[in-house]
Amino acid sequence: MKSISTFNELLDQYKLEKSLSKATIFSYTGIIRCFITDTGIQHLNEVTLEPLLNWRLSVINRSSDITWNTYLRHMRALWKFAIYRKYVPDDNFFKELNWGKYKISSKQKVLSSTQLNTITDYFTDHSCAFDPCWFWRIVIRFIYFTGIRRKQLITLKWKDLDLEKRIIYLSAIGDKIDIGRKLPLQENLIPDLRMYTLYMKSHHAKSYSPDTQLFNINILNDRYKRNKMTVGQLSGLFRRLSKKVDFNISPHMLRHTMATEVAKTGQIKPLQLILGHTDIRTTMNFYVHPDMEQLQSLLNNSLSNI
Repeated sequence: MKSISTFNELLDQYKLEKSLSKATIFSYTGIIRCFITDTGIQHLNEVTLEPLLNWRLSVINRSSDITWNTYLRHMRALWKFAIYRKYVPDDNFFKELNWGKYKISSKQKVLSSTQLNTITDYFTDHSCAFDPCWFWRIVIRFIYFTGIRRKQLITLKWKDLDLEKRIIYLSAIGDKIDIGRKLPLQENLIPDLRMYTLYMKSHHAKSYSPDTQLFNINILNDRYKRNKMTVGQLSGLFRRLSKKVDFNISPHMLRHTMATEVAKTGQIKPLQLILGHTDIRTTMNFYVHPDMEQLQSLLNNSLSNI
């Protein structure tokens, strides 16, 4: 077993064993630097509860609860990894630290049914400015009906799509839980995906192979010169689309909207599995956004008259 004694060594080993994006590595590196600077703790065996409590107060006082929650989530993951690898005793000090309380945000996280219809209608309208419109419409519907993250979509390959079983296979790359898994396909997606498959087979047979990207705008639009579709291209689409429909839209908003709609059924545990959360509290606290109409209906239907 490799000897690990400092937080920087722990992070290096964590990066070596996990499938982390550059952005995630950047986040971990910055948080570890902040932790060492604030606490003076560099070695794993120096960690005790008291300095961690003081660190929590320090972060919240100078920034926000949201920033603290980000720090805590990363440090918990690292420390859990250290315990698993037996670099430290089974004393989960970071688990004893409380989460910060989110303030009510005015930022919209979910889309209304009217907004969803506006988006899909735009891609069938003659004024659609994105080429090909039918491709982007399928991409947006795919994100909404599966709830996957943008990086997960980019990493999908043709071999991951099983239309016969109506399943999509998600690799560990691009998924925060670092575990490959499979996801059922919603019925409304099947006709789109069958059409898309037939089109690729007949018009772009060379790009239709098991190990090529499932979604790649570069093949369908000569204006793009890349070999593979990137997260940047996908994000750029949503930025331009937001201007066209006159309201903000992002892949994560589609994910939140899907989660909120499914949560109305009360099936929270299956929703947790669909979203790929290891902790159901993440599903409940961050991805379920009941609106005022739902809250009013709940009160009207569940309370007895007095």
